[in-house]
Amino acid sequence: MNETTATLLLFEERYPNGANTPTEHREYACPCGKGKVIHERVPGFGENDAWLECEVCKTGYKVVTGCGHLWELRKK
Repeated sequence: MNETTATLLLFEERYPNGANTPTEHREYACPCGKGKVIHERVPGFGENDAWLECEVCKTGYKVVTGCGHLWELRKK
């Protein structure tokens, strides 16, 4: 599962701490459907982070970020 194949649940632009540049916040369904993968990216700065918020999937998967601003779930 990766950013292009996962089901997008939420997309919004957030302005943390009064920032002028928005952070793109996306939430995707995790494999079991009980949690989600969170991906945040600051366009123009090259900053991006992705993590898994699911107690079930955390035991078997890890989030790997790679080239650019993409993420992928891989089995541990």
